Formats: sequence, structure tokens, C-alpha cells
Amino acid sequence: MATKAKKPGWKRALVLTVYVAFCAVVLALGTIGGWISQSKVASAVTSQTLRNVPPRQVFGDRDALTLLILGCDENRTPGGKKVTESAARSDMMLLARIDFVTNQVTGLSIPRDTVFALSGYRRQRINAYHAIGGKDLAKRAIEGLLGIPIDRVAVVNYDAFQQMVDMIGGVDVFVEKKMKWTDRAGDLYIDLKPGRQTLDGYNAMCFVRFRHSDSDFARQERQKEFMLSFKDAVMAKPQLLNRLADQTVNLLGGELSPDEVAALARFARGVANENIRMGVVPVIELKGYDLQVDESKLPNTLAEFDFAPKHYTSRLANH
Repeated sequence: MATKAKKPGWKRALVLTVYVAFCAVVLALGTIGGWISQSKVASAVTSQTLRNVPPRQVFGDRDALTLLILGCDENRTPGGKKVTESAARSDMMLLARIDFVTNQVTGLSIPRDTVFALSGYRRQRINAYHAIGGKDLAKRAIEGLLGIPIDRVAVVNYDAFQQMVDMIGGVDVFVEKKMKWTDRAGDLYIDLKPGRQTLDGYNAMCFVRFRHSDSDFARQERQKEFMLSFKDAVMAKPQLLNRLADQTVNLLGGELSPDEVAALARFARGVANENIRMGVVPVIELKGYDLQVDESKLPNTLAEFDFAPKHYTSRLANH
């Protein structure tokens, strides 16, 4: 009997955990930003509000901030013990643009199997660069791949993601079908039953990361439900806002300071849901599940999500 071919990874995960984590942060910060407390983040919100400091001023008066968000694999020994290292494969990559002028947030998911040859390195999948040289090299590789300058790089802390959900007592969601999938390398053991239920931090992570036998539309709807439920749960427990505010700093790996997170909290209050738009970098399938950026579609995609003007000239040279 013929063996069923494995689907390419990018088709199983166009909308990745980093997208969910980022949007959850935006929504949560918008809620947290309305409260005065003694947390470092909320205290900064109060100070900036009283001094009428525009959010963009905290980021050097720039019109927009381009943030690369990475979700990385866990490294393990042959015996299965987790090893904490600064560099691992960045199998989840999102390029986010925060526009302080138009009050919009846009993002492009970057398929992990996209191949690229950064100057001085052999041609390889884009997710390998973080394992080779950490987030600085990952930044250079993505900049070379897309021709887009990146301001900051944040590595998502999955432990912080789970802790935030546990802090608020879980998130109420509807599981539309049985979800069962095991990823031993990523220490992910998904086993969710259908029906409405309250998920703890670990199972909430499983809910948003599930990508087996799923359509892109189904994943987007599921992740949207999580984000809205997360925000509702935060609003229902204002006594936890101090801890949640500071935990958002940990969620993005400490890349943003409390002052910067506070500025984004104030900015997020003015961002309508329809002004948060996400897409994916267009790619072409190659042999062996490798992918290549589709140069013919890339300029329009970048322009659509405000990363570059329509007259953008592609810098891709190694494909």
C-alpha cells in the first residue's frame, strides 16, 4: 500500500504561534493600558499619559516599528532532557509592522522551509540561521530574503505565554473537533476533546499551535477566538493586571523594555480590530519540500501589508 506523502510544513502552519502571541499581546496591552498600578509597565503607562508622551516618541519618533518575532524549537539531548540555549531553529517567524501614524498593525508570516543563501553562508532553509548565529544572524537573513530593514528581534517565550493564561485561570474556547498530534522534538503533546471548555496554559498553547490536518481558514478562526477570549478573561480580573503587564515583557523575550511595552499599550488602545492585518510571504514549491520566495508576487504582497511601496525592487539574488 502506498505511503501518503507528508504535507509541506508551510501548508500546515501559515498562521503560526508567534502571530497568536503577538496579537494576544496587542489586545492584552490595550486592556492593561487603561489601568494605573505599581507594575513597571503600568507605571510607565501612567507616566507617559500624564506627560502626554506620544507612543512613537518612546521609539525615537519613528513613524513605524518593524519587529521580527521568532518562535524557536527546544533543543534536547539524546535522552530527551531540555537544553536551554540562545540559538535554536526559528521554525515560526513573523515580520510585524506597527504604524504609529495610521494606527495599524500588519504582519507577514515567513514559511520556515524557504531557502536562501546569505552572503558568506551556504544556501539553506531560512529557519537555520537562528541556530547558527542567534537572532542577529536571523535578522540579517530575513532582511536579505525580503529586502526589508528590521528594527528589533523578539524571541517568543512559550513559558511566559502559558504562565499568562494560567494567571487568569485559563481561557474559555470551543474546540470544534478532536485535536490529537504529537511533536516530541517540540515537547508538544496535543490531545483535546471537542466541546466548550476552559484551557490552561499548556492546552491553550496546544490549541493555537495545532496544525495537523487543518485548513488555513480553520486555524485563523480558532486563533482569533483564543485572542478575543484571552482579552475578555483579562478584563474580568483587573486585580491581575499588575502581573500580566510585566509578564508581557517576558513574553517577547525581554526585547522590549517596560517603557516600550507601555508605549505599545497606549498605542494598542487606538487600533481597531480591522486595522490588524496578517498575511504570508508568497512562495513557490521546490523539490524535497523546500520553498522559494515568489519574486513575481513579493512586491505586491509587501505593498499590501505596508512593508514597501509598490515600486519596490526585489533584492533577491540567491534562489
